[in-house]
Amino acid sequence: MLQHELLILFLILAGIATIVFVYVFLSSWRLKEEGGGMKKPLKKRFWFSLILVVVLGIFATATLPRSPYFQYAHESPAKVIHVDAMQFMFYMSEHAIDPKLPVSENIELPANQMVEFRVTSLDVNHGFGIYDSAMHLITQVQAMPGYVNRLRYTFKKPGTYHVLCLEYCGMGHPVMETSFVVK
Repeated sequence: MLQHELLILFLILAGIATIVFVYVFLSSWRLKEEGGGMKKPLKKRFWFSLILVVVLGIFATATLPRSPYFQYAHESPAKVIHVDAMQFMFYMSEHAIDPKLPVSENIELPANQMVEFRVTSLDVNHGFGIYDSAMHLITQVQAMPGYVNRLRYTFKKPGTYHVLCLEYCGMGHPVMETSFVVK
């Protein structure tokens, strides 16, 4: 929810900045009494700016609703999976993980329902990349110490999915992997 609110705040601030920019732009151009140059440059620039703003507005209106921030904003996940990354393994559980005694569970997730991964790290930065059975990367997020990233995804196909670290984290990085099943 926080990401959605931050996006809305950004859009409001970007709109205010655009209005200020257009105001300064329009007030800074004055017609010169001298000859030469374009005739009525303010009028031509105004129409160009207006067309540009309209085109960008149409583009934003068409693309923003399809972004992940809006797509899952009001939907509750079917399952929440807690993920703690630690050199050189991932701990995954349906319950909050105790950093002193991490225990991985066999994770089974539902197909065609949204799942939320709450990903953090217990030591250094890691990448949390989810691959399908053909080893194609389908989604990813950073695992950072002291911060929980939320990754929401709907798995369309049942099967075994693999999780690999995407951030070089030390000598054991190539063996840092786990998997889960979607039914």
